Amino acid sequence: MTTTNKQPTPPKKWNIPPIAVITRTIRPYIQILSIFLWIHHRCFATSSIFSGSREYGSSHIVVDGISVGNACHSIKNEATVNSTMGGLDVMARMYHALVLSVYSNMEEYPFLRRCATTMLLLCNDILALLLLHSTLLAFYALFHFSSKEFRDNVIQRLYEFGAAYVPQVKKELRKEENKMKQDLRHSLKMGNGTVTRTLPVEGKDAMLILSDMQTRSKKENTKWETGRVSGTVYSGDETHTALLNQVYATYSLSNPLHADVWPSVNQYEAEVISMTANLLNGNDEGVVGTTSSGGTESIILAVRAHKGYYCKRLGITHPEIVGCTTAHAGLDKACDMLGIKLIRVSPDPITFQMRPKDVARAITCNTIMIYSSAPSYPQGVIDPIEELSEVAMRFGVGLHVDACLGGFVLPFARMIGKELPKFDFECDGVTSMSVDTHKYGYASKGTSVVLYRHNALRRAQYFSFAKWPGGLYATPTIAGSRPGALIACAWASLVSIGESGFKSRVKSILATTQTIAKEVSSIPGLYLLGGMPTAMIVCFGSKDFDIYEVGDIMTKRGWSLNSLQRPACIHLCVTLKTVSFASEFVKELRECVEEVQKKGDGGGKKGGNAALYGMAGSLPAGPLDDMCKCYLDVILSP
Repeated sequence: MTTTNKQPTPPKKWNIPPIAVITRTIRPYIQILSIFLWIHHRCFATSSIFSGSREYGSSHIVVDGISVGNACHSIKNEATVNSTMGGLDVMARMYHALVLSVYSNMEEYPFLRRCATTMLLLCNDILALLLLHSTLLAFYALFHFSSKEFRDNVIQRLYEFGAAYVPQVKKELRKEENKMKQDLRHSLKMGNGTVTRTLPVEGKDAMLILSDMQTRSKKENTKWETGRVSGTVYSGDETHTALLNQVYATYSLSNPLHADVWPSVNQYEAEVISMTANLLNGNDEGVVGTTSSGGTESIILAVRAHKGYYCKRLGITHPEIVGCTTAHAGLDKACDMLGIKLIRVSPDPITFQMRPKDVARAITCNTIMIYSSAPSYPQGVIDPIEELSEVAMRFGVGLHVDACLGGFVLPFARMIGKELPKFDFECDGVTSMSVDTHKYGYASKGTSVVLYRHNALRRAQYFSFAKWPGGLYATPTIAGSRPGALIACAWASLVSIGESGFKSRVKSILATTQTIAKEVSSIPGLYLLGGMPTAMIVCFGSKDFDIYEVGDIMTKRGWSLNSLQRPACIHLCVTLKTVSFASEFVKELRECVEEVQKKGDGGGKKGGNAALYGMAGSLPAGPLDDMCKCYLDVILSP
């Protein structure tokens, strides 16, 4: 007789939601229930109506063992005899006496006595609840406490105090600021021709204006036309630029705010949104969106939409966003503008990708969104969007994908056979994406697209005001009036290049990126950050010498690369112009590295970015912020 060994049935696993989700779900009901129970308890359980501890029918009232008739007299005598009694004690006793005197005057009105008792109990509880709320906020701040942020805040406050109230410090800082401004003016403002500070009395001739502007433009265009700029100008094709210029001239006066005057511009915008959504697996899912003025505004709009949608839906009053330290600074700007706490997580030290486990640990009941990149600006790596999507769905929060760089590269890379991880609306947890048409969409500067999985989220981005005396007012983005010409240029750029044109361009860019990356990794002393690139960015650093010195020498040779920090590195964002100058870049980079290695550590005083970023690594945020603002002051002055 044969017997079969049956495997025991595994116990059923309960799919318990995370504590953050449970807290967020029951929070609105807990608040209502707590208020109801509190009022019921105070008004019907412990108030004077049912309490036997107070004898309201007697000729005098005894509360907590103190007679009303003797209360004030006792306190006065006690204060006189005990001269060490504190002022607060006297005030508290006097308050108690006042309450008792109120009760004594209500002996003939039992109902008023009961109401007064109930109100006093409620007032005491309100004070206790306010104290409890303050305590909870303190614990909340302690939960998100960062010793590094605390140290930086202390140094920042000391710096601000010294700059404002210590004369010698104030004098030295002003001296350094003036010197910095002079240096910046010398490097940024020289050779710009005559300066027009006031409106001319008579208008200038159109030909003279154009001649002057063309002279300046021709001088400035030399650098990017030779392919020596990282990113910045992504096409530069003369035929394509001529088309965009003609389109802009055709619609130069248009404004999509006035849909009845320029309906074609609104149609262009809708079609740009639809074409972009289709590239990112969004058309079948009902993905919607708007255009914006650039990647930063798209990020701000996405944050605003998530704040409006999730705060209202989940009863969140102190919203938080979880983002990596490699996230674009536009996220910091958005959180600063909209009053949102940004919880930063560190990337993997090898791959520089977000770590989903760290993200999950950082999520609380106040989290509204996770911010990810495809690819990130510094190292050009694609975050694990599919895993982050699962985290977002598990916790019931939004997931934004910043594809401002990769939005018009990665979809076509996938079409030509490059294996890529999922990064778009194919992942169910992705709720929004930002894509720049003015980068690898090759449109004129000042256009981007922000996409949402459903219209309810997009509606949270809108602003409408129905009570304005000027009429009904509604705008989809931050701006009111918008340049319709730029929207028309974005539409013309996409339809003129077409799918085949984008494929061929992406193929050239990715092939060039791989070639440059292989050559850079073969240069002694250099290494690639994040491994071989998956997109269009080649990021490299060094453990043997100061990489910023290499960047400074490359700058002297006419190259404009991006210096990055934390860790120290440099990146090249490959564009169509770079394709023709890849070998020249590698050759000169190799020569610059050899020059730095020969010079060694004792090669003299450092200047340029080597000095600037070297100082930035040892200074707190305060002085660095002032340095950045000095730069803005200079470029905004004539």
